[in-house]
Amino acid sequence: MAARTLVFAPHPDDEVLGCGGTIARKALAGTDVRVVIMTDGRTSHAHLIDPEQLVLIRRAEAGAAARELGLDPTTCTFLDFPDGELHRHRTPAIAAVSDLLASFQPDEVYVPHRDDRQPDHVATYHIVQSALRRHAPAVRMFEYPVWLWHAWPWTRGAGPAGGMARSSHLLGTISAMWELAFRCRERSDVSDVLDRKLRALGAYHSQMERRGGDPRWPVLADVADGEFLRHFTGPEEYFRSSRGGHGRSATEGTGADR
Repeated sequence: MAARTLVFAPHPDDEVLGCGGTIARKALAGTDVRVVIMTDGRTSHAHLIDPEQLVLIRRAEAGAAARELGLDPTTCTFLDFPDGELHRHRTPAIAAVSDLLASFQPDEVYVPHRDDRQPDHVATYHIVQSALRRHAPAVRMFEYPVWLWHAWPWTRGAGPAGGMARSSHLLGTISAMWELAFRCRERSDVSDVLDRKLRALGAYHSQMERRGGDPRWPVLADVADGEFLRHFTGPEEYFRSSRGGHGRSATEGTGADR
């Protein structure tokens, strides 16, 4: 039986960046996959657009991305906690995630990596883990890195250039290198669905294109001159397995392989 899968994304687009290819493979195989987006994404360009309008745009983009991955957009759940403040809403977030776990009964859960550098990403990991402890500790968890890739040597343009700033940055860089090289040992070959992942990523116009050609509008390709984004457009996705998933690959036992 294919593993029922619940994917948690801190913001609209993280589900595609971190595990869009894996989602697409599962969907093609008929696996029941649901996506849960924790925050409303309102702050990514709030200095250039009304935040309420941005929330609606990013929600619509999430639905379009889900469709490209082979999911029914109506299966996406939006918890709508304030972007950038997820840690302040830990208690209601754990309650909401616990309800989702109880109703869906997943076999596998995908979350951002525990050390993923961005506060909402780290908060998502801890919220989901806390809910799993209460609900189903045997559920297999796979952690996908996103901002962990924004570190030398994987992203050469990341971090301070030198001096004291470089020294203070060194510990975090070493930690990221260790996690990516030795902890994220699970690999998912998504080469056969890469076109689907890229179309899903392209559905996030607010993150991939400058709105109205405005040069002030930041896009993902701006991060480290495109080096960061390239980590999500290749044929493999990387995961750290935990909580009962030890010794299993991210594709072993998934709908893509059954």
